[in-house]
Amino acid sequence: MIKDSLADIGAAARALFKSRGALGALAVLYFALLAALYLFPATGVATLWQLALSGVTAAAAPLLFFVLLAAAAHHAEGTRGFFVLLRSALRDFLKILLVSLPLLALAVGLAYLLGKLGDWLPKAAAEAPRALTPGPSGAAPPNPLRWQEAMLSTLALLTLGLLLPLMAAQAWLSVAREGLKVTFKRFHRVLGRAFAPRAVVVYAIGLVAFGLMPYFIIFTRTPLSNDWAELLVFGLRMALAFAFTLFGWTITLGALARSNPPASVASSEQTPAPAAEETKSEGLEVKGEERAV
Repeated sequence: MIKDSLADIGAAARALFKSRGALGALAVLYFALLAALYLFPATGVATLWQLALSGVTAAAAPLLFFVLLAAAAHHAEGTRGFFVLLRSALRDFLKILLVSLPLLALAVGLAYLLGKLGDWLPKAAAEAPRALTPGPSGAAPPNPLRWQEAMLSTLALLTLGLLLPLMAAQAWLSVAREGLKVTFKRFHRVLGRAFAPRAVVVYAIGLVAFGLMPYFIIFTRTPLSNDWAELLVFGLRMALAFAFTLFGWTITLGALARSNPPASVASSEQTPAPAAEETKSEGLEVKGEERAV
């Protein structure tokens, strides 16, 4: 299973970097999203045009996010070409938004329940202050880990960080593959694909690329004495983090599409074996008849 998952990720990566048009379309949409996210807080409200620009960027950022998701889903399903991918994304981004609404409501409900669970759990007893001698570095001792906090963090990671993104990815792929109507009609089956072991392994590997790697790239500190060198390293870190986020998510989505192929493709891959057996048996019958004659 792990070998097949790695093969899916490798095939998705080769398909992404071979298609320059699709790579360019994804990059344009991603940079447009980053620009909208930057301009919204950076634009002041001193003049009328600045206020209008803030409103436009506030409305454009979520729309560009769903356009980018639609483009990544269509690329995972085999759509290539710059303008073809942009046209498909602009056509179906509202469908991606609609299919995401139930999952967004589920995420809000789970976050609310996790907050309530934190209130229901028994509170940790206050510990008496201890006289601890600081180490050679003079650093304060770390706070003790409480099982309530560990359990809540684990549940939040499993539900909001693993299961819900997997279900959302399967829903987006189904919209790009079969359309919104069929996706809602088979919604329980579509979401059930998220719990397949192969899909979980693919997403866990991809999470390292588009989630953990950007985090460590941005927040790892490199001591530098030169201001220009520090600015250059910061710019390279941000570019590398954005590249890992875009390419990692797109490759993960493509690998998920390969781990759960359409039913027609799966059935076509299984039908040649019986057909070959029938052809072989017919050939043997013909040879037997010729010998009898």
